[in-house]
Amino acid sequence: MKKSIFVFGLVVFFYGILLGAAGITAQAEEEENSGDFVIEAQVQPSDEPVYQIQITAENRGGDWEGIVRLRVDTGYASSGGCVYDTVLSLPQGSTKQFAVRVPKNGIDRTDGLVTVTLLNNPSGTVAKKSFPKLLQNRAEGLSMGILSDEYASLTYLDMGGNEIYFGDRNRPIKLVQLTQDSLTETLDTLTFLVIDSYDTKILSDDGIADIERWIDNGGILIVGTGKNVEKTLGGLDFLGLQYKEADEADEDTYEWSYYVDVSQLSWAELEDAGNVFGRKHSSADFSLAGSWGDGAVSVLPCALTEVGRLGTDAYRKDEDDGVDYLSTTQESLVEMILDYAIGYANLRYPSGDLYYDTDYNLQRIFPSLGKGSSRLRFGGLKLLVVLYVIFVGPILYLILRAVKKRDFYWIAVPVAALVGIFMVYWAGRGFEVSSTNVYSVTVENLSKNRGATTYLRCYDAGHKEWSLQLADGYTYAGPMMNRYYYDDDEEDYYHRIRKEGDRLFIGINPNVGFEDAYFMAGTQNAAETGTVYWDGVKTVTNGTQRDFLYFAVIMNDDMLIYKDLPAGESVSLDERKSEYTDSVSMAGYYSRSSSYTPAEAYFYGYLRDSLRADEKEDIDVKAALGLGISDACFQMNEDEVIIVGVTDDWDRTVDGDCSEVSYGCLYAIVEEKDVIH
Repeated sequence: MKKSIFVFGLVVFFYGILLGAAGITAQAEEEENSGDFVIEAQVQPSDEPVYQIQITAENRGGDWEGIVRLRVDTGYASSGGCVYDTVLSLPQGSTKQFAVRVPKNGIDRTDGLVTVTLLNNPSGTVAKKSFPKLLQNRAEGLSMGILSDEYASLTYLDMGGNEIYFGDRNRPIKLVQLTQDSLTETLDTLTFLVIDSYDTKILSDDGIADIERWIDNGGILIVGTGKNVEKTLGGLDFLGLQYKEADEADEDTYEWSYYVDVSQLSWAELEDAGNVFGRKHSSADFSLAGSWGDGAVSVLPCALTEVGRLGTDAYRKDEDDGVDYLSTTQESLVEMILDYAIGYANLRYPSGDLYYDTDYNLQRIFPSLGKGSSRLRFGGLKLLVVLYVIFVGPILYLILRAVKKRDFYWIAVPVAALVGIFMVYWAGRGFEVSSTNVYSVTVENLSKNRGATTYLRCYDAGHKEWSLQLADGYTYAGPMMNRYYYDDDEEDYYHRIRKEGDRLFIGINPNVGFEDAYFMAGTQNAAETGTVYWDGVKTVTNGTQRDFLYFAVIMNDDMLIYKDLPAGESVSLDERKSEYTDSVSMAGYYSRSSSYTPAEAYFYGYLRDSLRADEKEDIDVKAALGLGISDACFQMNEDEVIIVGVTDDWDRTVDGDCSEVSYGCLYAIVEEKDVIH
């Protein structure tokens, strides 16, 4: 007989025993490195959205078999709670290499440690080695061009490898030293351009025009001035600024005084004479800054070269003199300067595409998956338990007293308990809580012959570690949405990915029963044939082998949701009434547009209204469609059309003992003026 959590709950209730079910975790006792093992790690190129970490393990001692555990420390106490375990046999004198694929979307930062530990089965650390900032070798960084006669005084702008939040995640800064000759050919590869302590009058008219064009297309220009203000701004007439060197720093004028000792810096007076930035310099600002096309310009009242030469004593620390200063370091000051400028730009990828915060949308849509299921609606069981509690107490006593059998109360209560347990168990058989529950959505871009990505929401009724084997063909897996944590004990991790041979396993060590776990997994090969056709005007054709329960069309700043599009059939949007229509903007999360992005509009308008309704019809399939829309919008540009279809006719993504509900989302992206053939 399968174990029922309802039986367990009632037994606890009736007998008044408080039980705590502690999660069972294999605790590794850290030992000194025996010297028998040599561990190396490096990040290799990969066409997949993963960091492919190649681990080399050499055994100079006796035969060994166990687990090679990889941990990525993202630098936050609330993140990084995932380990990647590889089962490995390492005979005496042997060396083996293997790759661990860590999804990039599961990593907040790449400036932390990557640690490799060799563990005996079932426990015991035999060797361990850490690799600082290993992932930064392959991380997508922010390129910062430096145009200055004092480049060496500005290298601190990379914040020592620390990262800055930009667009959708934290990213490292990679410096590029520029000259007058290399400026034009390098501009389009840059995210930031810093001009400081440099005579801009020597730049050609074409060079200045290139800078202005680059900013308008999304570049972020940061200019340092101070005592060099005339020299640095002299050739940048297009900014429309009036300026002069100030005699001394006025601590009441600049917000800088809250962070550094302004008396150690020279200052410039800046005025936006042409109202190009929309306002003049004020005490609330770090700089004279504002939007410029899709980009931004920030002109600082001091020289960044001078900031680079400040000693640690120049930075403000927490003080108890009644003034609420902030604790500041050189790195945190640079981060504040950059954040201030970033806030005015429409952020773009190096390809020129606008940033689209996929994680932000997934975090809102993903938890809705599974809310349409009737398997865990406990209303009837709650009523049954309440009625039983009432019966086993005063009602049973009154019945026995009425028949003058009160002496049998001690026998009647256990009998009634057994009957109640049987009734609750019988009523709860359809809830399928004896195994792990999985809701999966597999998303594939039909426009490109690439692999599919699967998003999984999983939970288990029990309070113990569980693990599930992914279907054959998955090449990587990892946690999603940064919803994973770990304790101070480095081996007590929440999410766990394990590889045995060619198969991957996903699982968690939960703190409580029914605790959610969110994963993503991917394949190298496309799973579907056919595509979705668009006639360039109004007709959509489902050229796949799957029937779409719902489909979405996103074009011309509109998102339209429709029902039913069977495989092989076409529909004219003029002849079909939409289920939902909303205005959208592809300008991204950081856009100054008041319109929602498609995924935001879908969640806040369509999906959330459905969740609030009493009738939860098709909630799961609607949530699955939202995941497909969010994934597709990450790939598209503003002048393209997206068609996304969702189907429940999908294969299981998890093998083994679990209850899975699986959906598929297939989409195509085309330019609005084009026709897919």
